[in-house]
Formats: sequence, C-alpha cells, structure tokens
Amino acid sequence: MSAPVAAERRWTAMIGPWSLTVALLAGAWVLNTVALPDGSSEASFVTRTTIGESATTRNLELTVTGVRAARTLTDPQGWSAGGEKTQGTWLVIDLDAAALQSQYAASLGFAELTIGDRTFGATERGETFYRQRLVTGVPRSGSLAFELPADALKGTATLRLSIPADVRYDGIIELPIALGDIPVEESIVLSETGWTRG
Repeated sequence: MSAPVAAERRWTAMIGPWSLTVALLAGAWVLNTVALPDGSSEASFVTRTTIGESATTRNLELTVTGVRAARTLTDPQGWSAGGEKTQGTWLVIDLDAAALQSQYAASLGFAELTIGDRTFGATERGETFYRQRLVTGVPRSGSLAFELPADALKGTATLRLSIPADVRYDGIIELPIALGDIPVEESIVLSETGWTRG
C-alpha cells in the first residue's frame, strides 16, 4: 500500500469520530437551548374552566356553581365570623365535586385563590367543603371560603382546585373570577356539605 493511500485512510478513520463528536455537541447545544424552564418537569397539568362549566383532571370532576361575597359568614352549624368590627371580606365558592377513578385519599385538599401577587388558602374554620372526602362518580356539594382583606375584591382572581395538597405532577383546575362583579352582602350562609341534589 502506498504512503499517500495509507495516509488518506488514517485521515478518513479520524474524521468519523470527530464528525460524530461535533454532531453530538451540536445536538446537546440545541437541546439545551430549547429545553423547558426549570421546574417544568414538576408542573401541574392545568384544566381551565368557567362558572357553571364542568371540568376534570386525573381523579377529580367539579363544577363551580356560584361565587358570593359577604362581610359576615355563617356555617350550617351556627359558627360565625366577621361582622361590623372586622375589616375583611369573605369570598365563598359553591361547587359540586366527585372523584373520577378512586376515592382512596380523595378529598379537595388543594384550594387557593391568587389576586395579583397575593395568594390565599381556603379557610379551615367552620364547616366547609375543604378537605371533605370525595366519592367516585357520586357528586357532593358544598362551599369553600376565603378570608380576604377588605380591599381585595378588585380585578381578576384565579381559583385553583385539586385533590392532592401537593399538586406537582398532578392535575389542577383553574378558574378566573372577576371580583368587581360580585356584590358584597352583609351576611351569607355556607352551603351545607352533602350529596348533590338534582
């Protein structure tokens, strides 16, 4: 074999691995450039809905049937909060909800309301639908309540609801609420938690 032919073969043998290395590096650069943002692998799967519209996630089906606001809140057992001396407002979300696949550990364990840069959790006081057990295929109804500052009923809020308290990797139902359209009553009673009628 002549020296030029041997040199050409050595050169060809070297080009293959180098070309593959360059191609892999270019592919890694493209993948890094178009990669999802940090934390997106843990992001919730969001289902958007409106008042009166049924929405579903992995193991939850619910319908927000109404939104009310008042200075004083009373539950069906007689517990009460608010009144003339308080400066806050109660936002009440009436809803129907059921588990879809399994009722094991199925309760409305995640309920938060975001207004601008402020986030509020559903109250645990009184008898509400928060953390109530859900039954597979059989809707229950009730109310969630959020205690808000008096100046909070402005603009648009986002309500987020889900079964697990930690909603990473799971479904979440999201509902926009026009706060300025809600009349503020002096007093309202929470809906009794129970089986949905009708």
